[in-house]
Amino acid sequence: MWKAIRRLLMSLIVILLLLGGAAWALLAYIAPDEKLDMAYTPISVQDKALAIVKSLKTELVLTETDVNYLIKAHLERELAGADGAPELSKDLRLDGAAFELEADKLIAHMNVTYKDRVPAQLDAVYRLEWQPPNIALRPQSLSAKEIGLPLDLLQTVIIPLELGEQDLVSISNVLFEQDQIRVQFKVDVKLPL
Repeated sequence: MWKAIRRLLMSLIVILLLLGGAAWALLAYIAPDEKLDMAYTPISVQDKALAIVKSLKTELVLTETDVNYLIKAHLERELAGADGAPELSKDLRLDGAAFELEADKLIAHMNVTYKDRVPAQLDAVYRLEWQPPNIALRPQSLSAKEIGLPLDLLQTVIIPLELGEQDLVSISNVLFEQDQIRVQFKVDVKLPL
């Protein structure tokens, strides 16, 4: 009888050690490879548009860096949690992000923390769409490293291209290119009759 109890106890200890080792391996696997932050330099699309008009050009190029700043500023403003850090969902805090443009796709590399305990690296792919006067980011895929996650964890993100209330310039089209976004303007000059 004691032999059977001892074997059962040893089996339980081995199972617990295996489960603990598997949990540790999973946490180590999904941990972020590089430290990302939410730092950005504010940019004003309105100021850039007015500078374009003054130089008599009709388009503005937003570089990958500009897009990073626009998205980070938007996320901090729209998703700020109680501690000021952006919250992607109730238990998922965004610690840092970096964004890459690839034609009409945006690749988001995000460092997140789940329930203030589990750090992870998420990679998301969004399709870029022009919906006047905004750019919509539609989720296409989500993964933690190579582990696929359900898309319903992400939501569509709307990034406004604010030009203000002036009647002088409006956006006529937005083109998504390999590593930049080209914003085309039309000048709306109303001459008195």
